[in-house]
Amino acid sequence: MAITKIHPIKHTLGKSITYIGNECKTEGGKYISTFGCAYETAEFEFELTAQLAKSGGENQAYHLIQSFKPNEVTAEQCHEIGKKFADEVLGGKYEYVLCTHTDKDHYHNHIIFNAVSFQDHKRYRSDKKSYYRIREISDKICAEYGLNIIEPSRRKRNYEPKKTYVSNKYKIKKAIDECILFAIDYDDFLRRMRDKKYIVREDDFLWFRDIDNKRFTKTDTIGRDYEKDNIELRIKGKYHPKTVDLLIDIEHNVKCRQSKGYEQWAKIHNLKLIAKTLIIIDERGIADYDDLSKRVSEKSKKLNETADKIKSDKKRINELDALMKNLNMYRNLKPLYEEYAKKNPLLKNTFYSNHKQEIDLFRRLTNELKPHLTKNNRLPSVKQIETEKQRLIADISKLSALHKDIKEEYNDILVLKKNVDMFLDIKPRQEAPNKKPSILKKLAEHKEYADAKNEQIQHHRRRNDPEL
Repeated sequence: MAITKIHPIKHTLGKSITYIGNECKTEGGKYISTFGCAYETAEFEFELTAQLAKSGGENQAYHLIQSFKPNEVTAEQCHEIGKKFADEVLGGKYEYVLCTHTDKDHYHNHIIFNAVSFQDHKRYRSDKKSYYRIREISDKICAEYGLNIIEPSRRKRNYEPKKTYVSNKYKIKKAIDECILFAIDYDDFLRRMRDKKYIVREDDFLWFRDIDNKRFTKTDTIGRDYEKDNIELRIKGKYHPKTVDLLIDIEHNVKCRQSKGYEQWAKIHNLKLIAKTLIIIDERGIADYDDLSKRVSEKSKKLNETADKIKSDKKRINELDALMKNLNMYRNLKPLYEEYAKKNPLLKNTFYSNHKQEIDLFRRLTNELKPHLTKNNRLPSVKQIETEKQRLIADISKLSALHKDIKEEYNDILVLKKNVDMFLDIKPRQEAPNKKPSILKKLAEHKEYADAKNEQIQHHRRRNDPEL
């Protein structure tokens, strides 16, 4: 369980960095990590970035604390969690110094990060929303390490219920459904949407905007059924979604135990879903259980590959932003260092003492930029870095769209597999142990059973009620 706190630093940045980096608290500096800066010159680098801020502000930095219970984590785990925590909260946009203190029973992380982003030179906004996001990220990472998280406090009994909020997407979704229901063709559908006071925009996609709203909403973001092509097919009555719902686990469902009527409805509902599952499996050409499992594995693998590639590209963008920042600082400090290099040996010590931070930072940047030198022993240009960054941004946009499509396909086929798994558990196969069960055969048998069961129910109703 980790407790998080955050407060601004207005005038004591240097003292704060010195305090959290105390060798007695960090085991001789073993548990000190930085991003976008060096511990020794962090204060100066923060100031250089702050000079480029697009808006004014009193805060020099923010001090974020993440504290654990005694004996909950080791020093290594605490520092590792703190690194992941800082990277996700700050998104590679802010320089930070991370120090893990091990001088007390409860290990804790101190993170001091710049109030100004070196990426876009905007100030960090600290409010309730950003703090709740900090808590959520901390809880998520702690859960990944198998640690307990803080449960939300119970709400007071005496409270006024909040007003129900209806999102703009939900309103557009309802309007589209209604217009499709009565539309003769696609043009008539658009006319009906305009009659409902929606502004229409068309390109490769379909967009709607309420007259009271300033932004357009792309229908693709509402769901697959609301994509432009699928709306046209829905109007013509040719579009049929390929998804199915999960079967109800009647054996373990509490509501089924409490109500016989609901249990009877659930059985009929499951029979219909099994029939629908059979149709979709047949349409997709899935012949046996191994084929179904293989397709689920393939989709899962593609999903993970695209997610990893997106993560890798985002990490590379953060590296390029840090490289750009270092290049700009290097070029700004180069004239001063050249002046220092030309000084008379008798005057060098005085000049160095007056410009110690700048000279030390230039030397560090020189060493850090050496791996980025080209074959001609030159540093990369700003244009080269910006070109690579824009290419990565374009790749992430394409991969994100692909990831969304793969995720939808994966979820669809995963539901099919879960339905089949549940069905095979309900109706154990009577075949030889070494023989694989045929899904189509078993579902066909179950469909016959469902049809017969429905016929019996209808016959029973007609017999009891002569008016039917």
